[in-house]
Amino acid sequence: MTKRLLEVEDLRITLQAGSGTITPVDGVNLALGRGEALGIAGESGSGKSLTLKSIIGLLPQGAQVEGNLRFALGDESPIPYTSTDVHGRGISIIFQEPMTALNPTMRVGDLIAEGPRIHEGLSKTAARERAVELMRQVGIPAPERRAKMWPHQLSGGLRQRVMIATALSTRPKLLLCDEPTTALDVSIQDQILGLLQEIRINLGMSIIFVSHDLAVLGELCDRLAIMYAGQIVETGPTDDVFTKPNHPYTEALMTSVPSFDATSVKLAGIEGHPPDPRSFPPGCRFSPRCRYAREDCTEADFELVATDADRSSACIHTEVFAEGGR
Repeated sequence: MTKRLLEVEDLRITLQAGSGTITPVDGVNLALGRGEALGIAGESGSGKSLTLKSIIGLLPQGAQVEGNLRFALGDESPIPYTSTDVHGRGISIIFQEPMTALNPTMRVGDLIAEGPRIHEGLSKTAARERAVELMRQVGIPAPERRAKMWPHQLSGGLRQRVMIATALSTRPKLLLCDEPTTALDVSIQDQILGLLQEIRINLGMSIIFVSHDLAVLGELCDRLAIMYAGQIVETGPTDDVFTKPNHPYTEALMTSVPSFDATSVKLAGIEGHPPDPRSFPPGCRFSPRCRYAREDCTEADFELVATDADRSSACIHTEVFAEGGR
């Protein structure tokens, strides 16, 4: 990995649920290099978005966070930080649905200009000029005219580009993407992914991209972290994880995705349902749904351990699984 920008160590997030509590993110460890794109994949409810939002301090009210978060505010190694240290300065976020994330009472240009005015002290004129230039950079036609429009006057694709311009307005080192292409049609989705890749390369920016869409992650990300039931179960370079998964859950995800190259292959869904966070099963949390499960899979808590220099897995039978001797 290149020089590290972000480190997440033993992250646990506890939320109120009725009269009790749940821990939907439980012991997550992640590291991100400068200029790297990391994808976080998993089924709905696996804890992907909560993990992402914890990095910038946007968790629901009452959430309790344990663990260590470190970020390189300058050229030094990552250090502990607060959301105030990085919000609008070092880290920005793009949400899934721009119509609910963009302020409907502000014109598009003012939305984009707000960050530079607040965090950099730019004048209204200078901030507005940056907003128009950013709109031009993210491919919004006639940016001077559209800067005067309201969010509802733009198409879904243009609104998403406005969100990207807003996130980039404070020149962040890290861009967090919470399924930003899910609500878009395929052609617009491809444009947005191409735009993010171009921005990342041109600015040397790091990206964490959360999605359940493996094809999207495969196009954009250098490495993948696979989440299940609040835990990371596998990490590694994207191509390696796709072609030779080291965890049964990763394999199950791969075989449940259609492929244009193998039209005769029958899709294999994942039987059962993700566990209720109020009562996680003992041992490996995937074992009740795993077709390779053995008796010892339910006997202990499993940690993510290195399987080689670039990969890790939480399966205690990784070697047997990887060799195909299941």
